[in-house]
Amino acid sequence: MASCRIVNAGILSALGEISRIQGEYQSAGTDFISDLNSAISEMEGATKDALKRFIDTDVNEFVAESIPGAINGMYELLEANRSNFETVDQQIADSIGS
Repeated sequence: MASCRIVNAGILSALGEISRIQGEYQSAGTDFISDLNSAISEMEGATKDALKRFIDTDVNEFVAESIPGAINGMYELLEANRSNFETVDQQIADSIGS
């Protein structure tokens, strides 16, 4: 059987970094959408309307929702696994001590 080792402090540090990155990415995505809308604000006609719909739906969903959501999903997965390791470690320690 292969060994399994987790360094809790290292994982906690990485989780903090992932959380920071997710927040920055979400903020940058929101700013990007705002900047795109500002860039087309003086346009007129059907092209502007189509661009506005595209920016506010597809582009917004990708840059301000999907990517930050994926980063958050990775955070949640790593945190759940870290927490499970911590719980199991304590259960093993408790069973040895009793």
